[in-house]
Parts: sequence; C-alpha cells; structure tokens
Amino acid sequence: MHAALRRAERKPAPKLQFKVGERTVDLTRQKVILPKGELPLGYYESEVLRVLHEHVGEAVPRNELLERIWGVGVGPADRTVDNHIVSLRRKLEPDPKNPRHLLTAHAVGYKLVL
Repeated sequence: MHAALRRAERKPAPKLQFKVGERTVDLTRQKVILPKGELPLGYYESEVLRVLHEHVGEAVPRNELLERIWGVGVGPADRTVDNHIVSLRRKLEPDPKNPRHLLTAHAVGYKLVL
C-alpha cells in the first residue's frame, strides 16, 4: 500500500526559466521578468515559448506549433501562431519591429535565439 501511495504522489513540475536578452521567461509562473517589473504571459504564449525553447536556435514549422499547441492543422487563413508571435515580440524584444530573439524563418516558421 505504501508503494502505491508513493507512486500516486505528484511531483512538482520543474521550474522552467531562461533568459531572452535582458529578460527572464518563467514558464512555470507564466511571466516575463523585466529589469523593472513583470509582464504576464497567456497560456498559448507560454506554450509557444515552451516549444520554441525545446528547439532553441532551430526553425520550428508553423504547422508543428499549430498541431502541438492547438491540436489543429494549417488552414489557408490561419494566422493564430503569427498573432501570438507578434504579442510575444512586444513582451520579449527591446525593439519588436526589429526582432533579435523571436525570428521568422521564412517559408518555415519561427525560431528562438537566446
């Protein structure tokens, strides 16, 4: 019985933090920590960053992000991923119009550069 109880115990998820430039992303708390405060991350923003962080420096196809996070394939007018990337750039990039960390891999998808 003790062994069954030990197996049933839930272990806390590991704290997942990483630096993006001068900002720290805390996926556990769903926040971006800036030198002068914090910005909240939405669920889907956190998931996009989690997948990109798993493949840091590599291009992740848009359709892979859609399938893994939203569970849907690519539609002809599907801008879901693109809209979340725009929002994340506003939170992570010093100059969102000239990104250095959340880059577009043309005709492929997106990549995270730390």
